[in-house]
Amino acid sequence: NIPPHNLGEVIDGCLAYVDNEDITIEELMEYITGPDFPTAAIINGRRGILDAYRTGRGKIYIRAQADIETDEKTGRETIIVTEIPYQVNKA
Repeated sequence: NIPPHNLGEVIDGCLAYVDNEDITIEELMEYITGPDFPTAAIINGRRGILDAYRTGRGKIYIRAQADIETDEKTGRETIIVTEIPYQVNKA
């Protein structure tokens, strides 16, 4: 399974490869920084991305982002999830 990427970054990476066929993975990652998830979750670390680009296999750990808001009328706190990991059921 290939995670989604930003098309513009992928094109820039392809053009960089055309210009320099000896480009390293680290140099390529200056153009393609990593997966671009539509749910905007946070990627923990870059090691898995680097492994995936280098070998075709890697683990990418993503996590949700949440904020705590206080209701002005009731004073109750509410957890608002603003970003969720890719392919997690939103229900």
